[in-house]
Amino acid sequence: MSDPAARPLPPDPVIEAYKRDVDRTLLRENLRLTWEERLLALQQLQELAAELGAAGQRLRGRA
Repeated sequence: MSDPAARPLPPDPVIEAYKRDVDRTLLRENLRLTWEERLLALQQLQELAAELGAAGQRLRGRA
């Protein structure tokens, strides 16, 4: 009797459709970083998003 967990699952068409649009090189580059480096990159991205949001509010005259 073979182990059912050892058999590969058939490809899911929805997952396969999404995989076409994913740049896996960026995923691989990110996974090469340590968790600290990934956390720092996330913090920098959040700071940029906050700066862009504040700049947008200033342009609209809300700040």
